[in-house]
Amino acid sequence: MRLLATSAAVLALLTPLASHALASIDDAKGDFLGTFAGSSASTDLDVLAASVFYNAGTDTFTLTATMDGNVGTTKSGLYVWGVNRGQGAAGFEKSLGLAGVRFDQVILLRPNGTGSLPGLPADKATLPVGAVVVSGKTITATVSGSLLPSTGFANKLDYTWNLWPRDTAFAGVAAISDFAPNNTNFTATPVPEPASAALLLGGLGLVAMYRRRQSNS
Repeated sequence: MRLLATSAAVLALLTPLASHALASIDDAKGDFLGTFAGSSASTDLDVLAASVFYNAGTDTFTLTATMDGNVGTTKSGLYVWGVNRGQGAAGFEKSLGLAGVRFDQVILLRPNGTGSLPGLPADKATLPVGAVVVSGKTITATVSGSLLPSTGFANKLDYTWNLWPRDTAFAGVAAISDFAPNNTNFTATPVPEPASAALLLGGLGLVAMYRRRQSNS
């Protein structure tokens, strides 16, 4: 009975994770937009993978993107994360036919390790020092959920995301090199709280022990 109860607890923990199953997205290499005015040599503006994790315990989002080239190769590069918090509008449908890319706030990340949220009060608009980390082909940002209040969604795990790098040497849509994903948004993955993670690991351990005993009997 204990094993059954533990297994049920494990399944209960896995269920909320599965409801937001898009832990990350992969994006095709070299799929620069036809409208991009920059160079295909700007491989640091070509997204290969992106993910968003949300820790409800600390109310923190972690945004991570891996590019085809080392971040910062294009000095005028900019990484724009769009987030739909409930009232996201399609901003690119007329010029690029991308009605699926919806957002009501953007987060700007720069190769020099700085970041900002346009439209917020001056004391909140700039991400703190150390919030943006560049390592080779990867750029990661930690953003407080307090900076991203809901505009309609009941749960911050329902927020949806899209990443589009830009070469700021150009203007308008000509600056945008890539969309990840191409014409849709993706959801964040929840980070289990420590107590839940411990219960999950403990439950899996008991299940493994039970299976070993069954195989040895």
